[in-house]
Amino acid sequence: MAHALFVSRMHLSACGLLVASIGAVSASACAETNVTAPANFAAAHATVASWWPKAESVFISGDPKALDGLFTGSALDMAKGQMTIASLKGSRLKYPRPFRDSTVFGPSDPALTWFLAIIRYAPIDQDGRAQLGTMSAPGMIFTNNSGVWSVSAADVQAPIPHTVFGNGDSVLAGTAADSKYVMAASEVAGQYESYLTKLSAGQQPDVPFVTGLTSFAWRFARVEWPPSSIAKAQFSFVVDTPQPVSYSISDGGSTKGPEVLIFVIRRAVVLTPRQGCLVRRQNDLWSDVVPPGSYRSITLRSVSVIAATVPVNDGDNSHGRKVIDISGGIDDVNASGVKC
Repeated sequence: MAHALFVSRMHLSACGLLVASIGAVSASACAETNVTAPANFAAAHATVASWWPKAESVFISGDPKALDGLFTGSALDMAKGQMTIASLKGSRLKYPRPFRDSTVFGPSDPALTWFLAIIRYAPIDQDGRAQLGTMSAPGMIFTNNSGVWSVSAADVQAPIPHTVFGNGDSVLAGTAADSKYVMAASEVAGQYESYLTKLSAGQQPDVPFVTGLTSFAWRFARVEWPPSSIAKAQFSFVVDTPQPVSYSISDGGSTKGPEVLIFVIRRAVVLTPRQGCLVRRQNDLWSDVVPPGSYRSITLRSVSVIAATVPVNDGDNSHGRKVIDISGGIDDVNASGVKC
C-alpha cells in the first residue's frame, strides 16, 4: 500500500474529498447544513498557511528529524514513512508546492484545541513552476500542545458536513450521552480491534460493524501482496489512540445526528515464505516501504486513522439492524526483515 499522507487528489467537494476512497457514506453524514464559521477559525487558517511551507521544506530536505514539531503521534510515523518511500523510489520533492487555501472543520468552543483541515495547493511542473488548477491533500487533524500546533492525525477520511453551494468552513457539533448511540464511545475502538484480530484469523464473528468483501475491515485484515499462495501472514492489531476526536453531524432537524469517533489502530504483519525466500523486486506489487531484496521474513507495520460513524439508538430497525460504518486509510510506515 503506497503512502497517502500527501498523495495528490483533484479538488472535490468537502464531503467527497474525505470519503472519496470509501465509496459510500450515510445521507446524514453529508447532509446539508446551515452553519457559519466562528471567528476563531481565522487563527486556524493562519496556522495552516504557516504550517504548509514549513512541511514542504522539510520533505524537500529529506531529514526525518526535522519532522518533529510539525507532526506528532501516528502522523509523525506516517510522515517518516513517506520520507522512506521517497528515498527508496527516488521521488523526493525538489520544489515546494504553493499553498492555495484551506477549509476548516472544528468545534464551536472559542478555546479551539483541535480542528480538521483540508489543504489545497498548486500543482507544479518539473521545474517547480506553479500550474493552473488546485490539488487537495487528505484531511489532517491539527492539535494544540502547549501553544504549539502540529498535525496529530493524517490521511483522515471521515464524514463531514457541507453545504450545497460550497465547501466552506463548518462547525462540528458536540456529541450526546453514550446511551443515545448504539455503542458507547469508549467501547468502539477496542471492539473494532478485536473484530480485526478475529477476521484476520479467518473467523466471521457477529459484530455491530459494516462487514463484507467491500468493507474497510476486509482490506485492513489482509495484505495486497504477496498472495497467500506465496507467503503466510500473521496479523496483530493494537489501538494506538482510542478517541482523540469525536463530533456529531446534524441534518438540520430536531433528531440528533450520528456520532463520529476518530481513533488510530496500528497493524503489524509478519510475512514468511511458504518455501524458499520472499523476493522483493523493484517496481513490483510489494508495499513501497519494503526495500528490494530476498527475505526469510518481513514485518510490515502500518497505521490507520479510522472514523467510526455510530448511529443513534432510536429503536427504529425498520430498515434493518443499525450498524457502525467504518472508513479509513491504510498507511504503511516501515518494514524490517531478515535477509536470506
